[in-house]
Amino acid sequence: MDLDLRKLRYFVAVAEEENFGRAADRLHIAQPVLSRQIRAFEQDLTVQLFERDTRGTRLTTAGQTLLEEARTLLPAAAATQRRVRDAAGQRTFTVGFAPGVIITPAVREFSRRHPDVSVEVLGSDWVHQADIIRDGQADVGYLRLP
Repeated sequence: MDLDLRKLRYFVAVAEEENFGRAADRLHIAQPVLSRQIRAFEQDLTVQLFERDTRGTRLTTAGQTLLEEARTLLPAAAATQRRVRDAAGQRTFTVGFAPGVIITPAVREFSRRHPDVSVEVLGSDWVHQADIIRDGQADVGYLRLP
């Protein structure tokens, strides 16, 4: 059985939010879809990852172990994808940014200096602005401290 990285990302969002609704909002998917994906992931792994009750969602011991591993695995997978694209000549540089931060001048200047690199931008919300760097979604980020 292969480890599904998409389901792993979903798991991390639920684990960090400790709430399926907030995690679904963060992932921009419907909460019932997220719940089904997590149940399928638990079946794939043949372990229970969360304890669910009326008080909320908590990680099981297996879930805690998977969260620790995922925090290493997901950035490594993103870096691998980036290196493979670079090796194929598809050089992409992703700039993450927080709400209200103007990045247009910096992106334009980078594109002018490096015309062989495709520049992508990725917005985030205030709560998860550093996550896009940590999990390898962006190469660099313009963030605003609270």
